[in-house]
Amino acid sequence: MDKKYTKKDIIKRASYKLHMSHNDCKIIADCFFEILEQMITENKDSINIEVRNFGVFNVFKTKERHNARNPKTKEKIIIPERKKVVFKPGKRIKHKLYN
Repeated sequence: MDKKYTKKDIIKRASYKLHMSHNDCKIIADCFFEILEQMITENKDSINIEVRNFGVFNVFKTKERHNARNPKTKEKIIIPERKKVVFKPGKRIKHKLYN
């Protein structure tokens, strides 16, 4: 069975590990996620957010596609350019996942 983790789970674990109250950890987590959201949604063509020993978030624009088709109706459609977020895990996480 799959486990779905939420922000509440992160706050609970952080408050236990840091010996802080739930409310203090909630403020820190909210602040962190808000800053990460602001950085990811900046109006730039390419953004790299590197968190040492964790991983890298890459945000880049995809190209507009003219040769796409709707598989159901076979109609040609144009897919506009958009931003895409990719997470590349760091060495520690890769080692724990693949070994």
